[in-house]
Amino acid sequence: MTPTPRNGNVLIVEDDPGVQEAIEELLRSTGYAVASVPTARKAEAAVREGLLGVILLDLSLPDNANLDLFHRLRAIEPRNRIIVMTAHDNLDVVIGATRAGAFDFITKGTDLIERVRITVRNAFESIAQEEHVAELSSSLLRRDRFARLISVSPQMDEVRASIDKLSHSKVNVLVTGQSGTGKEVVARTIHDVGPRALQPFVAINCAGIPDTLLESELFGYERGAFTGAVARKIGKFEAANNGTLFLDEIGEMSLPLQAKLLRVLQDGKFERLGGNTEIHTDTRIITATNRDLLSMVRQGGFREDLYYRIAVFSILLPPLSDRKTDIPLLVDHFVHQAARDESKEIRGVAPEVMRLFDLHPWPGNVRQLQNVVARAAVVCNTDVISLRDLPEAFVQELQEMHTAEVQAAGLKIVEERAVATAAAAELLGVHSSSVTRLQSGSVAERLDQALHLAFPSADTLPSVEELESAGIRLAMHRLGNNMQLTARRLHISRATLYRRLDAVQHADARPPSGLTVDLERAEG
Repeated sequence: MTPTPRNGNVLIVEDDPGVQEAIEELLRSTGYAVASVPTARKAEAAVREGLLGVILLDLSLPDNANLDLFHRLRAIEPRNRIIVMTAHDNLDVVIGATRAGAFDFITKGTDLIERVRITVRNAFESIAQEEHVAELSSSLLRRDRFARLISVSPQMDEVRASIDKLSHSKVNVLVTGQSGTGKEVVARTIHDVGPRALQPFVAINCAGIPDTLLESELFGYERGAFTGAVARKIGKFEAANNGTLFLDEIGEMSLPLQAKLLRVLQDGKFERLGGNTEIHTDTRIITATNRDLLSMVRQGGFREDLYYRIAVFSILLPPLSDRKTDIPLLVDHFVHQAARDESKEIRGVAPEVMRLFDLHPWPGNVRQLQNVVARAAVVCNTDVISLRDLPEAFVQELQEMHTAEVQAAGLKIVEERAVATAAAAELLGVHSSSVTRLQSGSVAERLDQALHLAFPSADTLPSVEELESAGIRLAMHRLGNNMQLTARRLHISRATLYRRLDAVQHADARPPSGLTVDLERAEG
């Protein structure tokens, strides 16, 4: 690899003029920039001037004992590659230098010059590779730094600009906004673009854990701290040390626990429950809430001193109703996500569905949109989510808006579902109410109805083995013959699935072909 000006510098630390000149001549002829010093003092001075690249270090210097200089040079600039040279093979020295971080070890023998040429080349290749990996990581972070924020709206541009300001900061951040607007997504993005990106991101929902348990979750506990504490457990603060701790729904935290949190933020110290040893933590805090914390402060429900600790920088997320231009992007993202989860080939939503999505006020914001798309993907049997695939609760919510376009769309949904139900009833030769029962209710109720339709008499009842075989074939068909996914959906191990499939293939009695068809219809 051709050395670059940045990493092509070699420092020779050698007090033997003959050896020094021979190595200098070799390295200069190869294109390296070479400097030579005969003492430990001058070597330290040269390294302090900046990153050199590779150091050829003779351990037998008049002002150096053993590995003393090696350790000092490593402390000044650990990125340098140090190649240790000695006149004699000394196993203890070799082991000591290697453990201390020496790049390689060369004995001054007849092949010294060739060894130097190869080892220096390898050292620079090592530097180049390390820099290349670092550049790739940096490039990836730059390219994908806002990948989580799926948006083209001006309102979210302001959010991105705020996050950009935080990219070189360690201050605590408060993210506010309605439920479902994506506060945790923003918190993770702040972490990803900040100086702690490669350190842990730990999240905890303060509203989802009882206050007595929340304290132990945050600070951990010692064995015997309370009934059931059979072993030591580290808390979220320890898990997030040097990284980021995201406290969602901070407004739900009790005042006593707020006081304990404040102490950690002030001093960077805490104790596990049941312990008396202070633990130091260097953790960035990002909090989120859908409540008005300043109003809570005025009413005595939130500590004022804690508020100003956590809200050094604040970001307000707009509701989805204020960023309607983002809906197509979000829908596309959630459709592909749901299609992957359901192992289906769904490519999008019908135009009339997108129009309804645009009309809807989305009180549950982005989370509600994701839920609606995921639910529709489950029942969708084509490559496009249509009106009849939308959840009934969502349709009812739309109809309550009493707009002409929504009411017309609601009627169309009802009509489409009625046509689909009638067609299925005619195909099966049953009343449409039977098909309706096949399309709703619990799994057990739907299976009962499907089996009732498929086997009208006792003489035709299938065996348990036949039912199991049909169910496995249905699952394999629906999940694209994906063994791992099928095993997970059927709640059995892959080994068990292999055995059951083998039994299905070698069974003497095959299940009636109509059973699988009817079960497929029932599932739909």
